[in-house]
Amino acid sequence: MQRLRESDLAGNLLWLAVSLVLATGVWYIAVTSADPVGSRRFLRIPVQFVPSDATVMTNNPTNQVAVIIHGPQSTVSSRRAEDIVVRAELGALGAGIHNVPLDVRVAVPESGSRRRLVWHSEPSQITVELEPVESVPKEIAIAVVAEPPLGFRFDEPASDVNEVIVSGAASVVSEIVDIRGDLNLSSSRSPVEINLRLYAVDADGERVDAVKLQPQNATVSVNITRRDDIRQIAVRPNILVGTQPFGYTLSAISTEPPSLFVSGAPEQLANISDTLFTVPISLEDRKSSFAIAVPVQLPGDNLFVMGGDNNVTVSIELLPINTSRQIDSIVVGAIGFDETHSVAIVPQRVSAIVNGPVAQVDRLSADDIQVLVDLNGLAAGVYDLQPDIAINQGELNEDNVSLLPAIVNVEIISPDTTPAAEDADSENETPASGS
Repeated sequence: MQRLRESDLAGNLLWLAVSLVLATGVWYIAVTSADPVGSRRFLRIPVQFVPSDATVMTNNPTNQVAVIIHGPQSTVSSRRAEDIVVRAELGALGAGIHNVPLDVRVAVPESGSRRRLVWHSEPSQITVELEPVESVPKEIAIAVVAEPPLGFRFDEPASDVNEVIVSGAASVVSEIVDIRGDLNLSSSRSPVEINLRLYAVDADGERVDAVKLQPQNATVSVNITRRDDIRQIAVRPNILVGTQPFGYTLSAISTEPPSLFVSGAPEQLANISDTLFTVPISLEDRKSSFAIAVPVQLPGDNLFVMGGDNNVTVSIELLPINTSRQIDSIVVGAIGFDETHSVAIVPQRVSAIVNGPVAQVDRLSADDIQVLVDLNGLAAGVYDLQPDIAINQGELNEDNVSLLPAIVNVEIISPDTTPAAEDADSENETPASGS
């Protein structure tokens, strides 16, 4: 009886185990049918390097990897690149070359499917080269890369920082020979205080960026004052006004450079005027704008222009003076008509209002202006036409001329209309009776 009872118990346990396996299988099939397993690849996920205080990485390992996620399709499809973090822990590593496994973490929503996501990265590890960190003090040197403008001097720059701590890989720090800050005073005419960014250079003068500087900036003060042996003086062109040809006017004048730096004894510079004149510039025979290089006259033999060149370029704009003039009794002619026809034009003479440079307009006469009506293609009849205009002198054209009147009346008379027929018509008319 004991054996029979044990046999029944074992059979029941077996059937229970089989039932659980079958139930689990049915449940899995039902779940995966509703939400099948899927995969998704995320490219260019950045690697976050967790550094060590004692070492520094000197090579350039891969800093982006691919991450592949497997799991329920609904959960996988809802993941974003922002949900993935890839880390490389360097804190416990010493100097040398190491293969560092990548730690991948994916944020999973608390709600939703209870089935787990599985992920991995490609590659799964990276190779890093670590060197010991070295920190050494270095003095800074301020380099004036651009001096103040001419006429100003500067004192030795003063910095609030005399040295900085240079930190980095021992092999790199050993190459640093100088810490510099570049000072540009090209636009400074008074004392300045400038915050400079410092940088490291090697023995070849090349900039080294693979180190850290503490502090990274220095505040530099520079005293800038005006020199008493150099003076900046404005230049004025000496134009002989009135020498330009008749009909032209002086419109604009410019000088390049507008001022010169003159060097000499301080007491002599203090006594000269604030304007230098060029040699006289004549406008005779000039009928257009021009530029000319002329010397500047210095008021003393002991004065000279900085740079040695006391020439300036003077640009002068000359413009013609415009005027308006009416010219009367200009004959109106005709072209393009059949010579067997006769033409009557009313009025036979017109006036012209001419606008333009006075030197050209004043020389015009009625003979210099041609006014013509073009009758090409016109049959016998009466027409109101606008004449064409041509000017036979100077640079004037029809745009400079307005006719009075602007429209003329033209009658083209056919040869079929004979004078005898016209006389017969007039004889048939009854004359008006007198009183």
